[in-house]
Amino acid sequence: MRGNIIVELEVDTNDQWFAFLWVKIHTRPALVRFKIDTGCNALVLSHSTLAALGYSTAAGNLAKLSGATGRLASGEKSAFKNLGNVQLFLDKKQCIPICTAQAICHATHETNDLLGTKVLRQFCDIHFHLTGDKYMELLKSP
Repeated sequence: MRGNIIVELEVDTNDQWFAFLWVKIHTRPALVRFKIDTGCNALVLSHSTLAALGYSTAAGNLAKLSGATGRLASGEKSAFKNLGNVQLFLDKKQCIPICTAQAICHATHETNDLLGTKVLRQFCDIHFHLTGDKYMELLKSP
């Protein structure tokens, strides 16, 4: 069945786009303010988001994770760790699922929460509406 998902966007004074989405890793959900970053080929979770999800970001714990590839818009390619699959939802009650995507985190320092092309490519089309009510429309495959 074809459908679409409407995600409200916040646009800051620097014209950066942000979306608030619920993330669930294992069994615990957290509301995350993702920067929409089409120059990033990954879904990146920050250390503070991982802490909100009950995940320890102590150096020893992150060292146990396998290395991951991810490219940020800055061109940085190294020092990422694979977190495995996370689920994205529009609401806290997890009634409106968006998708499941593999997430990574930076191995050594804090980064932004980034929603990159790893998530966006799961949809057959994406429309950004940036005048009036700001939102992105994610169209699912038929």
